[in-house]
Amino acid sequence: MPMPTVTATWGRESWSAVLLEPLYQQSALLSAPVTRVVTDGRVVHIPRVLVDPVADWTAELAELPTDAGSGDTLQLVPKKVGDVIVVSNESIEDSSVGQLNAVGRMLVRGVSKKLDATFFDAAASTALRPAGIRNGTLPGGTGAVDVEGLIGAVGAVAAAGGTADTIFVSAADLTALRQSVVAGGYAISDPTAPGVERIAGAQLVTAPLPAGTAIVAQADVLVVAVARDIAVEFSSDAGFGVDGTACRITARFDWAVGDPAGVYVLTAA
Repeated sequence: MPMPTVTATWGRESWSAVLLEPLYQQSALLSAPVTRVVTDGRVVHIPRVLVDPVADWTAELAELPTDAGSGDTLQLVPKKVGDVIVVSNESIEDSSVGQLNAVGRMLVRGVSKKLDATFFDAAASTALRPAGIRNGTLPGGTGAVDVEGLIGAVGAVAAAGGTADTIFVSAADLTALRQSVVAGGYAISDPTAPGVERIAGAQLVTAPLPAGTAIVAQADVLVVAVARDIAVEFSSDAGFGVDGTACRITARFDWAVGDPAGVYVLTAA
């Protein structure tokens, strides 16, 4: 999808910084093939099927079955996350547009870390933040986060009718997985490659999860609403007393699981 361009202004100068693209690259969640809904509104409504309709064989010209299944609507209300840093006016005045955009990308990195930390935690929602994905009741089971356990979790998603294409694991578990595969005699054809990247066809993605917990998913059932008005702005007003410029970023997100059958949470026994 085309990336929107956001204009930030300092003095009489203006420059454009494409902020969503680095956000997609830096966030573990948004780098996966999740369903991103970029919106200009404050509320997003997404239809969801809870129970699949049941079709049946029917004679020609006979009435078709009327089982409509069961569904509802996800209502996503993106909530605000942001940060402010202060840098010296001299550094701003001496910087090129590219260097100022680099400040914007650094601020985006802070937002992406908070987004991932919140999405993958088990905390309940509040007036300020959405609930973490591990707060609700999702399909899952206990077992080791190893090759055998992850293959079993991919199979569990398949048995429920999904196709697992993404496995979110902690950095420690990803390292252990790679070491176990190499120790088991697996030959890596390219010694410069980072290591094992897929298990049972699903891409391994490092996420801020506790060691011993993995989330196996058909990533497109994870629906993330992203407000289009993500912005980096600069102002010398707040830093007047210290001859500084305040650099501010604001972004808004909300999320939900569109089809719980497409997710499997593997946790330690």
